[in-house]
Amino acid sequence: MRTKLQAALDVLLGDRAVRGRPDAERLTGVVVLAKVPVGSSKLMLRAGEMARWLGFSESYVDHRVLPGLRESGSVGTAVTQNSEGYVNGLEWELLPLTAALAGRGSALVLDKPEASTLLRLCERLFGPGWAPVDKPETPAGLLAERRGKGAATARLALLQLVLRARSDGRVRLVGGAVKKGHRRSAATVAHVLRCSIEDAEQVLDDLLAEDVVEVHEAAQGSGAGERLFIPAVAAAYGRSADSELSLVDDEGGDARDGELGCAVCGCAEASAPGVDALVLEGDGWVQEGFDVVDDAFSSGAVGALRDQMALPASGDGADMPSDQGEQAPAGMVGEDGGVVDGALHHAPHAPVVDVVGSLAVSSGFSGEADRGVRDLPERAGARKDRPVPDAGTAAAASQGCDGPLRGEQQAQVPDKQGGLAEGPKPSGGACGGDTVVAFRPAPLPAGLEGVLAPVRTVWERITRIAARAHVAARVRLELGALCGVVGGEDAEQVLAERLERRLDELRGVPVKDPVAWLLGRGLVQRQWCWSQLCDEGSRMDTGGPCPSCQVVIGDRRGLRGRIAAETAREMPGLGVQELKAETEKRLQAAVAHEAAARAARHERALAEREAREQVIARRKADFAAAEEARRAAPCADCGIPEAAGLCMACTHRRSTERTLAEAVDLAVMARADLTDPAAVAEATARCAADTRRLLENTLERLRAEGADELGLMLDAPKIAAQIRDQRRESLRGRLMRSPEAEAEADKAFDAELRLRHRLADRAAARRAAERAADEALLRAVEFLFAERGRQLAAARAQETVPAGWVSRRTRLAGQPLPQDTVRPAAAVEAVSAA
Repeated sequence: MRTKLQAALDVLLGDRAVRGRPDAERLTGVVVLAKVPVGSSKLMLRAGEMARWLGFSESYVDHRVLPGLRESGSVGTAVTQNSEGYVNGLEWELLPLTAALAGRGSALVLDKPEASTLLRLCERLFGPGWAPVDKPETPAGLLAERRGKGAATARLALLQLVLRARSDGRVRLVGGAVKKGHRRSAATVAHVLRCSIEDAEQVLDDLLAEDVVEVHEAAQGSGAGERLFIPAVAAAYGRSADSELSLVDDEGGDARDGELGCAVCGCAEASAPGVDALVLEGDGWVQEGFDVVDDAFSSGAVGALRDQMALPASGDGADMPSDQGEQAPAGMVGEDGGVVDGALHHAPHAPVVDVVGSLAVSSGFSGEADRGVRDLPERAGARKDRPVPDAGTAAAASQGCDGPLRGEQQAQVPDKQGGLAEGPKPSGGACGGDTVVAFRPAPLPAGLEGVLAPVRTVWERITRIAARAHVAARVRLELGALCGVVGGEDAEQVLAERLERRLDELRGVPVKDPVAWLLGRGLVQRQWCWSQLCDEGSRMDTGGPCPSCQVVIGDRRGLRGRIAAETAREMPGLGVQELKAETEKRLQAAVAHEAAARAARHERALAEREAREQVIARRKADFAAAEEARRAAPCADCGIPEAAGLCMACTHRRSTERTLAEAVDLAVMARADLTDPAAVAEATARCAADTRRLLENTLERLRAEGADELGLMLDAPKIAAQIRDQRRESLRGRLMRSPEAEAEADKAFDAELRLRHRLADRAAARRAAERAADEALLRAVEFLFAERGRQLAAARAQETVPAGWVSRRTRLAGQPLPQDTVRPAAAVEAVSAA
């Protein structure tokens, strides 16, 4: 669980939006993660209560923490109100957790035990404490009284160190070189906080001042480094940090009572309690496999056949194997000449055991079966996988054990009954008919050692190179799929645990076909529900029970209980057995009905999918037909066929016309009286002729310089755009010199100058006033430009109205409509009757 909590904090604090933010904001995310309900990412918590958790004031949380969290996008907040409209709290949403809950698994998603543990840990370390009425009191945490600057950093550092501490309270320090003048404990704090070592020194001093951590310097001449301890962790486990100093070695192991060191060099080499040591001699001793070189492998993990016969008990031990080479030191030999118990050999001076008469096999190789054991049938083609004999085998064959080559006819001689029998077979010796050829098993593939370690015995039975390559490829493929589900860090462990579970299911029964078992049963994920994280009822990311499977099981139990209750209510006189049989019958019918309904829903979903696919295909066909018709349409201007409605020449011509029209509008806005429609019409005609003449003159000059017609067609829109841009700049300059713009700039200048008391001197105030005047001038120019555009549009709209239409409209308005002059007869009669 500690590893899962540490992974969750690493994901939360290592997020790109959170990394580099102030520690108060990072600790806020941790508090929200610890207090949110399981399966949700939202929490109701007041800003004042959050301030008590962080060690700051409520004002600091409102004005510094909340704006930073909203800016980084890590935590979202929303103000909540009651039914009367008053603010009653603040809703916090941890956005990375929201994304993790909507995705396919993340370390941030904690189950109920993990979330409860994280909350209790935060309460014990820096919780503010509560004293509710008629409820047990929750004491304040270790750093609850630490407030103000650096409080959030100290809380975050203590939480990270506690998660990395062992049961004795010791925190493993980071390795590598440490900056001169600084402590390795400070480097560890800098590593967990992702800050500089100078800042980490201050944080470590704060923690030491609060008496929540201890730094023990190494003794002179001991060769060990300093140690960082958390007394609260040691007290929680019931262990004292001071008493552990003499028991903890440099590597973090414990030298407990009753364990002896090596009799040769004196170093601690005893095995852990409850783990059998490697036996090198004694009654019933059997040599281990060649590839078993450490204590991590048991005899059951050796990749050879274990058919050795049990050795007879030996009382005096005279025929036990003895060490070759140097004699055992005096400290190793007991009174009876044997080796002292617990004095195990290790790598620097491991002896070579000479096996003499202690095995029931011929050559003493590990995994060799006893002769005469023929209970297993030989599979077809088994001898084809036998490796090529080495030089020793070839030499033995040259000494009289050679026979016909593969494919040659066996020599046959007539027997006494007149039949044919095979030639004489060599018997006995090294080249007898029962000679066993031993070969070293294949090693595990590179990069897959940790994944295939639980099924090493199964892997070593795969003799074909192509089969091993195929299995390794499938393992890497499954490993890649798991990386997308649980992440690259946990994928190897999850797959190794799956293979180990599959192998344990066999209960010691040997695997007949290693390749088929690995591909068909070992590597396959078994989903018992609809969740992609489910593997045999457990979540692959957390290792806990799968909630989806629990839902499925609950539904089935609910169905069984409902049917049992209905049966008992409808048939009260039945006995226990009859009631059970009737319940099973109805349950079977209900399950069959549900399966049929599920099949019908599946068929309906398939039909809807096919209908959607047909609609999509039809729309694609319609779009393709419309696109084909559009491409085949002739040009709307010149009529060239298959021009997609407009050819290239007409496209450039239309673009040139639009640009020229914009240039004419700019000229009219600069020169004409926009309140007079007649003046606007006259200026428009004159400017259009001048602009077109200017364009034609430019094109004639380019044509005289040798430009072709195609180049002129492409250059015409560019020349028109240059004319338009020049006129726009000219109009802006004229508007900038207009009285309206200058008056606006002067007003802004005077207004800013009146606020000169806010600045240091008069020169700074004048510069600020000039900047304000320039900004006001630009705003005035933009406003005048838009206003002239609206006036031009209004003047041109009035040009389209005929001159005599106004007087005609006035005359016609006084005339009655035809339906008003003739009244219906029914209406006249009704009025007369009234």
